[in-house]
Amino acid sequence: MTDDRLSEGELNALFQETAAGKEEYDVQFQTIEKEALSELFSVSMGSLTTTLSSVFMQEVVVSNVTMNVLEKESFRKEIALPYVEASFRYEGAASGNAILMLNPPDAQDMADIWLVAKGDEEEGSVDQSLTSVVTGMMESIYKGLSMASGSSFAGTFTNLQVVSEPSNSVLFEGSGASDYIDVSFDLSIGSIVQTVVHHVMPGSVAKQMSELLVSEEDLRAAEVKENEKDSHKEQEPDLQPLGQQEAAESEKSFASRVSEPEPNIQNVQFTNFSQADHPYGEQRNLNMLLDIPLQVTVELGRTKRVVKDILELSHGSILELDKLAGEPVDILINNKLIAKGEVVVIDENFGVRVTDILSAAERLSKLR
Repeated sequence: MTDDRLSEGELNALFQETAAGKEEYDVQFQTIEKEALSELFSVSMGSLTTTLSSVFMQEVVVSNVTMNVLEKESFRKEIALPYVEASFRYEGAASGNAILMLNPPDAQDMADIWLVAKGDEEEGSVDQSLTSVVTGMMESIYKGLSMASGSSFAGTFTNLQVVSEPSNSVLFEGSGASDYIDVSFDLSIGSIVQTVVHHVMPGSVAKQMSELLVSEEDLRAAEVKENEKDSHKEQEPDLQPLGQQEAAESEKSFASRVSEPEPNIQNVQFTNFSQADHPYGEQRNLNMLLDIPLQVTVELGRTKRVVKDILELSHGSILELDKLAGEPVDILINNKLIAKGEVVVIDENFGVRVTDILSAAERLSKLR
């Protein structure tokens, strides 16, 4: 008796052929599928903040995650060229090509930040560092998709290139897809990089993801509901003019029956709130303010430096201030200059001896 079961290798090959075939057919997305995909990617991108913060050793913010379905021709026209393209191959619950699109100057900055964070500033390693950055981003997206959908997502990095013509993109080379899914998000890295990143995939890959989230029954129910809405909209033009005409006639008849009364206009009379002077009123008001905390700051001096000088600071660096040796220091109350004094030592702590208090006119001018 022969064994007609397929081997594991034959099964994998069959699955790959099936997935490859899915990349070529045109797909249509219902509203319920678009909403499910938008929610899936919004949740998945949330993990990027933690991942990239650890990669760049800086505060990273990912925000404004949006998803759009674009036709092939409109997508080709809207692409801002040139751009850095990192291509990947989805595996697992969904199979197909996908890319990350980055603005070239921002990609360069991201690579430089990564090199500084890793302490490796050797020349010629920019491509390697950017590859590590985008690979970490996609691994985080895979994990986010797996957690949000309950399925297993994985992928493989395939290429990193600068695209100057749409035809050179991995998505357009020999692809029969007519629609693409563009998931974009704002990426902020410290105060250095503020950019928009696009994660683009053929509609067939996104369709495989939507099938994990929306059942056939939900699709049929949504389709019935959409058809009911369409039929209702077709009937509205016949009913609308009649309703508007009846409303207009009703307003005219009501206006003819009811006359608006004239408003009664009177002068305003204000109550006199003046009170007799109290001998102890001022003292009582002052006592109410005595326990308000104020921030006292003693300023030794200030200086200005360019960004280059700040970046070169290290342990043992010396900054020259605008104060001369022995010159009185400034005493500020809530960041306002009130007095001047000299630095003293009290036991083991620094202190300040007030030597000059600004006049009332001087303090008033400082407050302004």
